[in-house]
Amino acid sequence: MIIPLDKLLKYDENRYIFTKSTMEAVEKIGNMKKFPDTETKWKVVPHILRLMLNEDIKFEYKKVADKD
Repeated sequence: MIIPLDKLLKYDENRYIFTKSTMEAVEKIGNMKKFPDTETKWKVVPHILRLMLNEDIKFEYKKVADKD
């Protein structure tokens, strides 16, 4: 299977932020060096999930200060 389920199930950070960053990465697949161009059997999202869970793609969450 392309998605490492063990890593997905053990992921203990904020899953909403992980999902949001994964969806943002889907929009940027043209700029990714590690995205497999030759493997067309799978769809884009499983490849991005695998890259994110294997930490081939890094994301950084910066909390924005509330405006009062």
